[in-house]
Amino acid sequence: MKFLRLPLACLSVAIAGLAPLIAQDRVVVNDSIDALMKQGIMPVTIVSDDQAVGDLVRFALGAHGAFSVRANSAVRVSIGRTGTSAVVACDHASFAFQTTVEARDQDELALRVADAAVVGLGRAWKLRPLFAATKVAFVSKYTGNQEIYTTNLVHSKTARITNLRNTTHSPRWSPDGARLYFITSAMTGFPEIYSTNGIGNPRGVITNVRGALGAASAGPDGRIAFASSNKGNMDVYVAAADGGGARAVVSTPDVDADPAWSPDGSRLVLTSGPTGRPGIYLASAAGGGLTRLSTGYGYSAEPAWNPVETGLIAFTYQSGGLHLAVVDIQSGAIVAVPTVSPMSFAHASWCADGRHLLATQSLGSQSWIAIVDTKTGKATRLTDSKLGECSQPACHVRRN
Repeated sequence: MKFLRLPLACLSVAIAGLAPLIAQDRVVVNDSIDALMKQGIMPVTIVSDDQAVGDLVRFALGAHGAFSVRANSAVRVSIGRTGTSAVVACDHASFAFQTTVEARDQDELALRVADAAVVGLGRAWKLRPLFAATKVAFVSKYTGNQEIYTTNLVHSKTARITNLRNTTHSPRWSPDGARLYFITSAMTGFPEIYSTNGIGNPRGVITNVRGALGAASAGPDGRIAFASSNKGNMDVYVAAADGGGARAVVSTPDVDADPAWSPDGSRLVLTSGPTGRPGIYLASAAGGGLTRLSTGYGYSAEPAWNPVETGLIAFTYQSGGLHLAVVDIQSGAIVAVPTVSPMSFAHASWCADGRHLLATQSLGSQSWIAIVDTKTGKATRLTDSKLGECSQPACHVRRN
């Protein structure tokens, strides 16, 4: 497995229009803690005795929409590193905390330090750990062909997982995060589903398929759901982890695709409908009828079930360009992710805190992976431009 050390890149989204807050006879300017806290944003300064870890933590907190990293905030997080452990602390009266974290290497240490800062500073907002428990897979054209890569949420360690010199796409993690399912035509010239742990030859899962084939989404019990047109229409199938016993569970006259499992494995959310006007539907993983989720948009696709806030589903909608929104399946409420970027977002996957998404961000013919905060709309570029076009992010969330 070849590791590529890549520089960090960050696309900052400006937050404008913060009006001064007048309290009695004093004016609190926009850069003050009080004014920003009212916007759900905390200004923070990172001080580290280790530059490498400090830089990674600055990137991490800078990508989290609840924080604004700057040089002179009264809220200071200090990091003291000793080998693969660190003491993370803040002595501000309102946000004081101290935590010792242990890790296996520098990259994991930076992720754990960032999580300690998020949780320690964000107690009032009940912020959850984000960085160390999220593994990322994506597609890149770095070699000229689409191949599968993995990275972390500070893009400090990147590995190429496939080297098939062919179009390889649609990565999805196994439930334990040890293997990746993907689609390639490299073996027979037809799209087939394989899995790999990054070592040795890929293992065939769904092979000898003739027709369109969609990503193999793994449920919590190991079963996979995927879409296939092998029988004519594009239908959704469920099979064992090794591809055995595949059977259609959703079959309509329209196109059925993009299945994603509920966190308890009892249901699927999927895209269904005529080409050009798809919608989001729920179905039992055992099969049966569909229940449509009303999104309010004529084009809704690529649903992703939140692993933490299990009543929430993210999806892509079309309105001018492609954008992201979240639906609450209990209340029916639809909230568009408030990104101020004019660029398109698609192929979303939830991170470990149930607040952030990874998505494909694109402008013209260029695309990259971005971290998107669903609360503030802040979008931060994750993959470096040297990796070329990057797309189709998939997160694995480690469950305790």
